[in-house]
Parts: sequence; structure tokens; C-alpha cells
Amino acid sequence: MAEVLHDFGRLTDPETGRPIMDRTILIVNTSNMPVAARDASVYLGMTIAEYYRDMGYHVAVLADSLSRWAEALREIAARLQEMPGEEGYPTYLANRMSRLYERAGRVESQGTPARTGAVTFISAISPPGGDFAEPVTQASLRVVGALWALDASLAHQRQFPAVDWDTSYSLYTDATTEWFSREGGPDWPELRMETIRLLQRDRELREIAGLVGVDALEDEDRLVLEGARIAREFLIGQNAFHPHDAFSTVAKTYQLAKLLWAFMRTGGAALKDGVSFEALDLAAVRLAFGSVKTAAPDALEQQILKAEQMISGMKAS
Repeated sequence: MAEVLHDFGRLTDPETGRPIMDRTILIVNTSNMPVAARDASVYLGMTIAEYYRDMGYHVAVLADSLSRWAEALREIAARLQEMPGEEGYPTYLANRMSRLYERAGRVESQGTPARTGAVTFISAISPPGGDFAEPVTQASLRVVGALWALDASLAHQRQFPAVDWDTSYSLYTDATTEWFSREGGPDWPELRMETIRLLQRDRELREIAGLVGVDALEDEDRLVLEGARIAREFLIGQNAFHPHDAFSTVAKTYQLAKLLWAFMRTGGAALKDGVSFEALDLAAVRLAFGSVKTAAPDALEQQILKAEQMISGMKAS
């Protein structure tokens, strides 16, 4: 928490140019505070969020972590000698969590003037040993609409954010497809599904490559590995310290996905025409992707054109 207070004080809101602390409320509850305070802190944060929501604001509530809140419930229940449930948690754990989650959402406030606000609730859960079968995780998964599953192995590979695309999911995909297609491009759903399949195929091939070596794979499989590497580094990965990469618009993400699949199609056609995998100028392609990823908004279109020319020239090389 001391680090949060120190770092947030130096951050600037890109929309207003003022310190981000001007629009941030921190509810601090350290481990040496009473257990009842740990229980109340989450409700206090949600109540404050609802106050600003009713004023017409869009509020993000970040709870770190609900696992500690559930442990506080367990301690209180034990002291009250209530009937324990699974792993000692109270039997009403799932009910309490669902009642908390359902307070998030978009509302039209009563009164005048007419105003619409929303509360987005993002909670962190720390399952012991990464066991998703433990009660707190299962109680959350029953009611939440999306999951970002962080994988320590991805963090060790310097993949940030370290979100595991196999375990993570969203139940809002169909509801948001129209918006993403309008903001990005009409083939957004197809690009999304193809990229997910590419990453899943990459995981299978990496297991095989770990046994026989990358050089033993077919050129087509090596192209899949390279395409997935580009997807991880330039499409999914972000550098929070870069001014133009810390935030990526939907349109920019869409263009990167289109470039990725232009690379896959061009590379596949080159391999079918007899060009060896080693003959593909992959270093230049990665450099072109990096230029698009970190390009300033006014130079983005130019960098995209350069990347398209680089990719189209792969077959000739």
C-alpha cells in the first residue's frame, strides 16, 4: 500500500492532465487491523462507488483481495461459533459474494437531471496453490461474467499482462461483438477466434518442440510458432511504461491483428511456393510490428503501411 500511495501520487490522468489521485479513493485495510474492519472495507468501497454512480459517474472498484475478505468472514464465523462449511468458510459464503457482485452494473438514477452511472467491480482472488477448486474461487466463478486468469509461468517468460488465454473467458463476447466490430473492423470476431486458435496450437507445438527440438518441426509448424510469438509480444503484450503502448485503442489492436494474419497468409504462401522458413526475413517483420506497436497516433497509419509492405515482400525474399 505504501508503494501504491507513492506511485499513484506521481501518475498523471491522461484525460485531465491532473494527478490521478484527484479521482481515486483508497480504502486501506492492513493485516494488523481488526478482522471486522477487513469485513467492512469491501462494503465501504462499494457504497462509496454507488454514491458516485448515482451522481452519473462511471466508477471502477478494484478489490484486492476478496480472498482476504472471505478469510475475515471465516474468522468472524468461527468466533460466533457458526456452522462451518467447506474448508471452514461459513455456509453463506457464496450468498454473501453474489450479493456483493450484484451491486455492480449500469443504472439510471432517479431524480433530475436525468443521469446514467455505472459501477464496474474487479476483484482479485488468490487461490492457495493456484487451486481453482477452492470455495472462494468457485463462489466467484458462479456469478462473475469474466475471468482474467494470471499465470506465473507467463510472467517468468516476461509476458505482461500475464493473462492465460486458455483459462480466461468472457460471457460478454456476444453482447460486445457489435461494438468491437464498429470500433475496430467488421471481421473482428473472425480475427479474435483465429488468434485464439493460433495461441492454442502454439501451446501444443511448444510441448512437442520441447521433446524433439524446434528444428525438427515442419516449416508450417515453425511458422505457427513465429506467428504466436508475434501475437504474444506485439498483439497481447503491452509495455505499461511506454507512452504509446500503455494504452491501445480497439482500432490499433484490430490493425495489429490484421497484420498478424497477413503475415500468416503470406508466410504460408511462401512456404508452399518452396521458400524455406530460414529464408523468410522474420527479423525485419518483427521490427515492423514493433514500430506499429509503439507508434505515436499521428504516425500509426504510416507505420502500418510500412509493415504491410514488409510482409508482402516476404514471399519474394
